[in-house]
Amino acid sequence: MNSLSLLNSQQKEAVTTTQGPVLILAGAGSGKTQVIIQRIAYLIRKKQIPPQQILAVTFTNKATEEMRERLKGILSGKQNGVHLSTFHALGVNMLRKSIHHLGYRPNFIIYDKNDQLSVIKTIMEDRDFDDTGLIDAKSVHFEISQSKSIGEGPEVFLDQQESQQKQMIGKIYRQYQKTMKGCNAIDFDDILNLTLSLFEKHPEVMDNLTERFRYIMVDEYQDTNRIQYKLLRHLTKQHRNLCVVGDDDQSIYGWRGADVRNIFDFEQDYPEVKYVRLEQNYRSTQIILQAANQVISENTQRMPKKLWSEKQGGVKLEWLQSESEAEEVEGVTRKIRTKILQHGNRYLDFSILYRSNFQSRSLEEALRESRIPYRVVGGASFYDRLEIRDALAYLKVIHNPNDEVSLHRIINTPRRGIGKTALVQANACCHEMHLPLFKVMLRARKYEKIPKNAAFTMEMFAGIIINYQQRFANERFANVFKELLDEVGYIRFLETQRGEPKLRERRVKNVLELLSGIRTYSDKNPEDSLRQYLERITLFTENDNDA
Repeated sequence: MNSLSLLNSQQKEAVTTTQGPVLILAGAGSGKTQVIIQRIAYLIRKKQIPPQQILAVTFTNKATEEMRERLKGILSGKQNGVHLSTFHALGVNMLRKSIHHLGYRPNFIIYDKNDQLSVIKTIMEDRDFDDTGLIDAKSVHFEISQSKSIGEGPEVFLDQQESQQKQMIGKIYRQYQKTMKGCNAIDFDDILNLTLSLFEKHPEVMDNLTERFRYIMVDEYQDTNRIQYKLLRHLTKQHRNLCVVGDDDQSIYGWRGADVRNIFDFEQDYPEVKYVRLEQNYRSTQIILQAANQVISENTQRMPKKLWSEKQGGVKLEWLQSESEAEEVEGVTRKIRTKILQHGNRYLDFSILYRSNFQSRSLEEALRESRIPYRVVGGASFYDRLEIRDALAYLKVIHNPNDEVSLHRIINTPRRGIGKTALVQANACCHEMHLPLFKVMLRARKYEKIPKNAAFTMEMFAGIIINYQQRFANERFANVFKELLDEVGYIRFLETQRGEPKLRERRVKNVLELLSGIRTYSDKNPEDSLRQYLERITLFTENDNDA
């Protein structure tokens, strides 16, 4: 069967319009993912476009994998070569090949939010920043991230600020960038900014990329920021085959830099744009859509569209307006009890959504009082757990010994006799000799400031790292990782920690689960290196936690 026959007329138009810029305004539940999949298939099957010339960008790894599986299902191998990626994974791929032009080494590490906060806190503890009492590290991190999301470096940030507090944040920002580069580390925001720098400062290096991708598609376009918009402009400078799919009505990430103007202003940079509106909704009833259309119509700054559905009828919407929070949660629990007792519903038929985490407290109390069983979805990510961060820090230092955040994390975990005093003296030697900490550790006994016993232990520990660097380069890294954990005694360390036995047991199980995951990854990707594994973990957690 011709797959186009399964599409409505607007979807078919979106799929078959392949030349020049296309802006697909896709309302919620209108089948936009299906359109992107069918468009890629149409380019390959009907237009005979080589898959290697097609780039499809999504915002989460989950969406990328879903798209990959669906393409596999309809193209049966012909999709091989299509580049499916998040913006950040695409950026990292470019940086690995060309970041040396910007003064970094190719084995750079990507710091997550916790790593970044560690760097910021260390800077704020320095005597040169003793006026930071009224600033907390999280606020500094937020300001730095916001500045980077619009492409502003520390000097631009400083030039635009007048208050003493913002000037101090700017100075911390400047030192933060210097420290990061010294560690050969970049953060999540740097990925796109540095990629853009390569395009702007070294266009000859990036020409092969702009020549390779001749057909570019972007999902969730309303969530792009100005840096991503500029990257797309560079990628399409030799052609105009850019297809973006988005919905200004679903733009909710302005707080993290998403700029809905990328939709509104698209026609300015691409005046020949073809607009396609996907307005038929396949998810909801017409009753729900009528209410949604009425609510969103109050937004005066939007692209005109009106969702409709063939699903007529359905349960009418109910609106509960309460005088207080207590009255509201009582109304919610009463409604659940009524539905269960009078209509035969089950507890698992209900979901409660709330805007902020703090709002769950009153809801949970009311549910418990009503003896309604519930489960809160969310909580700490697996990769944010203390023991997982410790274990991954070992891998990060083996990959990049200049990663001082990870090195400080593991240098005395488990305890090996390198105390705070010894570490302060070692860091003093680093400043005097202009050397990274790991290089000082390699020859620690030659520095008189460092206590002899601690110096010997530092050299021993550095030797372990060097040994495992060689082993990870030449052996199956899942097996090597287990031996590393045994040699440094990390599992034993967890087993002998104070506290609840169940907590100790859970932490050990978490590390064993990490090990199992590494084995699975290694089996599926036998050619991949430690670098590729760490890269995948960082991009996976950062992209999908934000989604």
